[in-house]
Amino acid sequence: MPGDVTPWKPTDWERHIQQVLKLRYALPVGSYQHVPADIKGDCGIEGFASDGTAYQCYACQDWTDFAVLLKHQKDKMTLDIGKLVKREAELLTILGDIRIGIWTFVLPFFNNKDILKHARKKETEVRSKSPKHTTPDFRIAVITGDDFQKEKQSLAKQDLYKFDVETLPATVMTAAKWMDQNKGLTLVSNITRKTDIIGKDKSTATKYKFLNQMVKNYTIGTGVLNRLEQEMPEVFEAVMKKKTDREGELETASATTTLVPGQFFDATLAQYKEELRFVSGISPRAADVLAREAVSDWLMRCPLEFE
Repeated sequence: MPGDVTPWKPTDWERHIQQVLKLRYALPVGSYQHVPADIKGDCGIEGFASDGTAYQCYACQDWTDFAVLLKHQKDKMTLDIGKLVKREAELLTILGDIRIGIWTFVLPFFNNKDILKHARKKETEVRSKSPKHTTPDFRIAVITGDDFQKEKQSLAKQDLYKFDVETLPATVMTAAKWMDQNKGLTLVSNITRKTDIIGKDKSTATKYKFLNQMVKNYTIGTGVLNRLEQEMPEVFEAVMKKKTDREGELETASATTTLVPGQFFDATLAQYKEELRFVSGISPRAADVLAREAVSDWLMRCPLEFE
């Protein structure tokens, strides 16, 4: 599915896309022009480049299912293409001698090919009207943030774009199911043994709750790490280097700590979470998820050990 289903606020989405477009068209200076809509409304575009590509951003809000999302996206395209045609005279004065060859609809996410069919219909309508500010072969493209990976990496290095995980899976594998699927592996015996140590003097139910949370943290965090590697490979490498460096320190820390196991566990999680927040390109929420993944992973593989 193109894009990321994580919801964006409209103003945040437009601001983000304006940033990546300015990077894409950084040279020569002036190759990209933002068209603000604060006064007198917009003309169906939020920016255009000297190559004749125009851009319009849209982040749908409060959609409940994919059918609703598609309807809103189609309606928004229809509305903005209508403005593009209707405000021909004003756009001619804005564009100068540039003519729009591609009108690019930039979405966080889409998953229905009918939006592309709708784009073909609207571009045909524009061509039939032959507006003076478009080219005879005018067409509409539908893209997502996935089409700006290079620019997103640059922004992440400057900490101007942060990988986030606003939504997490509602249901994940239970400890019982995970342990059954991995029975015989040392990971299972390690986490079971350490749960008993950390939960010393606690009830069986409390210890199982802790075990279940560790499995949840591990499985969710692994999924987030995989997504980070695909979307932001350089940020992923920075996170993994941080994790490897911290892991190398844990064996010594485990042997020399004077804290009881539960306190040492909490301190390790809090410290690593704080360290991750200094990695450019990830949000505090993502740092939290990735820290929990790391600590559960260390429990299973034994860099984090208890006497």
